[in-house]
Amino acid sequence: MTANMALAGVRVLDFTQMMAGPWGTQFLGDLGAEVIKIERRITGDWERGLPAVGKLLGGDSPFFLTMNRNKKSLTLNLKDPRAKEIVYKLAATANLVTQNFRPGVLEGLGLGYDDLAKINPAIVYVSNSGYGPDGPYVDRPGQDLLAQSLSGLVSLGGRAGDPPTPVPISFVDASTAILLAFASLAGLYHQQRTGEGQRIDVSLFNTAIAVQCEQLTAFMNFNELPPRSASGIANPWIAAPYGIYEASDGYIAIAMNPFKVLAELLEMPELAQYDEDPSRAFSERDSIKPAIEARIKTNTCAYWLERLLARDIWCAKVQDYHELMEDPQFKHSGMVTTIQHHAAGEVRVIGNPVRFSKTPPTIRLNPPRVGEHNHEILRELGYTDEQIALYEEEGVI
Repeated sequence: MTANMALAGVRVLDFTQMMAGPWGTQFLGDLGAEVIKIERRITGDWERGLPAVGKLLGGDSPFFLTMNRNKKSLTLNLKDPRAKEIVYKLAATANLVTQNFRPGVLEGLGLGYDDLAKINPAIVYVSNSGYGPDGPYVDRPGQDLLAQSLSGLVSLGGRAGDPPTPVPISFVDASTAILLAFASLAGLYHQQRTGEGQRIDVSLFNTAIAVQCEQLTAFMNFNELPPRSASGIANPWIAAPYGIYEASDGYIAIAMNPFKVLAELLEMPELAQYDEDPSRAFSERDSIKPAIEARIKTNTCAYWLERLLARDIWCAKVQDYHELMEDPQFKHSGMVTTIQHHAAGEVRVIGNPVRFSKTPPTIRLNPPRVGEHNHEILRELGYTDEQIALYEEEGVI
């Protein structure tokens, strides 16, 4: 099935856990790569046991299930030299290695880039860490909320007077996973052109900085840090009307728009003046937004969306997840797919977000059980059933 897929023939050894690695390697698997997920014995990836709203799904975390399809699971005790030999055999046949241990951990086990490059000089080795392979924070724990906080991102969230407010999803993890997939593809392309491998590093901290390129560039050049809005402008760097507005039956979002058109549609002619002097739209944002909100509250979301969208005003309804499930664009997008789980049965998960005209993503493997593919992978490497049974008994796999 993978023969005509974009990454057919690519073998990935995946030592990553949590979201910042596994979501990225799942993209590679969706496109046809053979992804071998190296996990701890017995418990596997730490995120397998991470509850969502205090619950697991058939014994597994739904977070794990939505990020680990199209992978095979091989469990290894990496401190055992026989397990290291298995990794070396796999590395000889692999195109790509991904890992997100703290810097130095795999190197200490003899599984760093230099170790594997001796076996396979063409190998691409993508490391993902909290803060990069060196620097003053190299030994600190790296995690999404910590990266958001250190990078200044959390300081931008919320209204004036509120505590700093983080993005309420694993935003930096997700963004780093996408960069990991991007970096992997760049490394594989270079490998294909030149036959050379290389080490590539991505980090949560650098990603958190990069996604704020607009704001940080403005800050570094203007030397000005704007205060958060008291009225709820959604981005402290942006002028009114950018934000969320309460209608009589819900909320709508209004982004950057010409005040002249808004003035007409909202029947608030006083707004038109702010097109003439955009700086006032920023300095007076905390009086503009409440005035607009008072007007929006007089009617329903449907009324305002119909009226505003007819003139191409940038606006949308603020939907919760229940509403999202019924949204016609969401249904049309095909973003919901299903996997089979050994205990929970059919599980709905989010599919691959990218469309390809000739090499579409597919689901070939459900998220694996811990060590589900031990025998298959080791037999392929030439181990006998007797050796595999001994390795299981002695805790190598």
